[in-house]
Amino acid sequence: MNLLEYADTGTCAQALSAALAAAVTEALADKSRATLALSGGRSPEAVLPLLAQAPVAWDKVDVTLIDERCVAPDHADSNAALVRRCFLDKGAQAARFHPLWRGDLSMTDALADADARLAPILPADVAYLGMGPDGHIASLFPKSDAADFEDAASAVIQSAAPSAPRERLSLTLRELLEIRSLFLHVTGAEKRQVLEQASAHPPNAAVPVSLLIHARPDVQVFACD
Repeated sequence: MNLLEYADTGTCAQALSAALAAAVTEALADKSRATLALSGGRSPEAVLPLLAQAPVAWDKVDVTLIDERCVAPDHADSNAALVRRCFLDKGAQAARFHPLWRGDLSMTDALADADARLAPILPADVAYLGMGPDGHIASLFPKSDAADFEDAASAVIQSAAPSAPRERLSLTLRELLEIRSLFLHVTGAEKRQVLEQASAHPPNAAVPVSLLIHARPDVQVFACD
């Protein structure tokens, strides 16, 4: 992994937003449209408004999510709501947004619906990933077998967080690994320690981020305490 360290969250957010914008622009140099996959959580609230103001041809960009909680689109826990509030409404209105969860389907139908809708725009060209203190990425939480992070027939799987077992949708590990440019945002000393341990030991489904950084040594990690 390519580890880039910053002294504070503001400087890190600025550098990460610039790198994401450059990667999307680079993708657009090779094709007529590019796909950007975004994460939810608190850290993106500082990055996404900066990214939205970057000089990118957002009208040529399809935006989707790395993962999503199965809640109403305007719910406080909705990643789609965060993307609308912190990114689309902050300057990237021209981007074409493809949420994972629409809220009006059963889980079985929702998985098939998301997979079908995203098929034309996947694999993504650029992804902004976060990481939890347990080492989870997307909604791929610690397991004993990495096979739990896959579905041979779909790019999207059902998941749930151990500490807050609300149903979720997530891109599979395979789908994440196929993304052209991967950016991982790691904040705080606790997460930094998890990342360092994941890097120092063999990949293990009990620490999902280890599967990412070992399979994709080109991942760009933006870290700050």
